[in-house]
Formats: sequence, structure tokens, C-alpha cells
Amino acid sequence: MKEVRNAQTCRHSPRLWLEIYPQAILAADAGETVAVDVATEVSCVGLTDDPRVLIAGLRTGWHLVDMRTGVRTFLADPEAERPTCRFNDGAVDPAGRFWTGSLEESQTQPVGRLYRLDGDGRYTTADQGFCCSNGIDWSPDGRWMYFVDSYYQVIYRYAFDAEPGTIADRQVLADTSSLPGVPDGLRVDAAGDIWCAFWGGAHLTRFTPGGAVAEVVPVPVPQPSSIAFGGPGLSTLYVTSASIDLTEDELAERPLSGAVLSLTVGTPGQAAVPFHLAQQHLALSRVNPCICPGTGH
Repeated sequence: MKEVRNAQTCRHSPRLWLEIYPQAILAADAGETVAVDVATEVSCVGLTDDPRVLIAGLRTGWHLVDMRTGVRTFLADPEAERPTCRFNDGAVDPAGRFWTGSLEESQTQPVGRLYRLDGDGRYTTADQGFCCSNGIDWSPDGRWMYFVDSYYQVIYRYAFDAEPGTIADRQVLADTSSLPGVPDGLRVDAAGDIWCAFWGGAHLTRFTPGGAVAEVVPVPVPQPSSIAFGGPGLSTLYVTSASIDLTEDELAERPLSGAVLSLTVGTPGQAAVPFHLAQQHLALSRVNPCICPGTGH
């Protein structure tokens, strides 16, 4: 069994993680944690070419967030006309575009969409019909894109064409209904294996590129939510978790619930790709930033 640690003891690299409630992006470096209040639900972030700025999926759409000042710059909001829907997970593809899934608040209506946000601020609906859009990542060779629908307990695989940024031929890579919990955040390692956190299942599971279960790693929290590779050589797997809806007895039994954990893995992860925002668009947005909480534009 791999050793899973509280990541607060691991000081070797900066880390970013999210609190949908109380609506903050957190950054930890050299033992210091900074929280940036974004004044609305935040569900996903990605790096950009500017190390000070993140691309974020908020309740009010996509924004750039300056981690030094907290200033938000609005880009677009494809869910503006659907008030019961919001973004959930997101990730940057190998060519630097930001993909984001959405869901309806009940997470039982198949109206969630999968969007691609390009660097010029334009977006495309790439697919739809999801109840609980979740983890997104790509194979090391860029041929495949993986995407989770937690409600249906499946990991999908798409054929991915990196140049135009298109997906095709959605197939079920893994039906996870026989495993405890539901699939949530997902990352692919350098060998092409797919790691997934299982909310309510207290484990991470590694799947082969063909969808078979290769390894199950128990974690000391019932609700692991997402994962990310980091640390020296990208050989540390960080695991976020949640304490929401747990009883006092459950929290007493699993006191690390809500912590960020870490474990060392034998195969490293893939380096994060930044969102390539068009420079002219970035320059314009910085001239007229949105700093009014909750307005979205």
C-alpha cells in the first residue's frame, strides 16, 4: 500500500486548490497559504502563460484571476441563460485551450455541456448530455481525451485532434459502477494510465489505457475529490478531499477529511500546459478588468 500523507507536511513545491464554498482559490508556497476570494463559486482553474494569472471557471463564467491582486477579468459565460447550471471541472489541452464541463444543480438532468475555450475568448460546445461533468485529461500522445460523468459512473474516451481542438467517437472507457463511490477528478500519468479519485469511495483507482483496473489505492478520507501531479519530477500525486455532509462521528473517524493529501507514485505525471490567451485579448482585458463581485461582466 502506498503511503498517503497530509500535504501540509510537503513544502517542496507551490500548490493550488479550490474551495467552492467559501468561494476561494488557495495557493501554498514555502509553508505560506494565500486565499483569493473570488466572490462566487469557483469550480476549476488552469495556469496561463503569465505565472501571476489563472484561468478560472466561476459561477459567472470564465475569468482571468490575478493571484496577487484578486482582480478578475471576464472572458465569457456560456451558461448565462441557464441559471440552474454552472461549470464544474476543467483542464487545459495539449495546445493550450481550456476545456470545461458544466452541470445542472440537481446533477440528475442530462443537460450538462462540454465546452472548449480558445485563447481569443471564443468558445465552442464540443458535446452535451451530461448529468455531472467532471475530470478531464489527455493521453501523453495527445490522441485521446478522457472525461468523467460522475452521475452515470463512467469515464469516457474521445478521439482527440489537437490541431483544430476537436473530439469525436465518444466511448465508455470504464464503467465504474462496481467500484465503491463515484468517479470524480482525473489525471493521466506519463505512461498513459488514468488516475481517478472516487468520491464516497475512499480510494484512488488507476486504470490502464484500455480501461482495466490496474491499481486501487485506499486514502484516509471518504470523499477524495480531485488529483494533480506535482513535486520534484512530478512524482507526487496530490489529492484534495471534502468534509461536506459528513456526520460528527464520520469526521471523528476520518479527521483528515477536507485536507490536501499526497503520495509518491512510481510513474510521474505530465507537465501542466498553460492556457494560451491571445496577447491582444489579454492586454485589452487588463485595461478594463472586472473587479465587481458577482457581476460577470
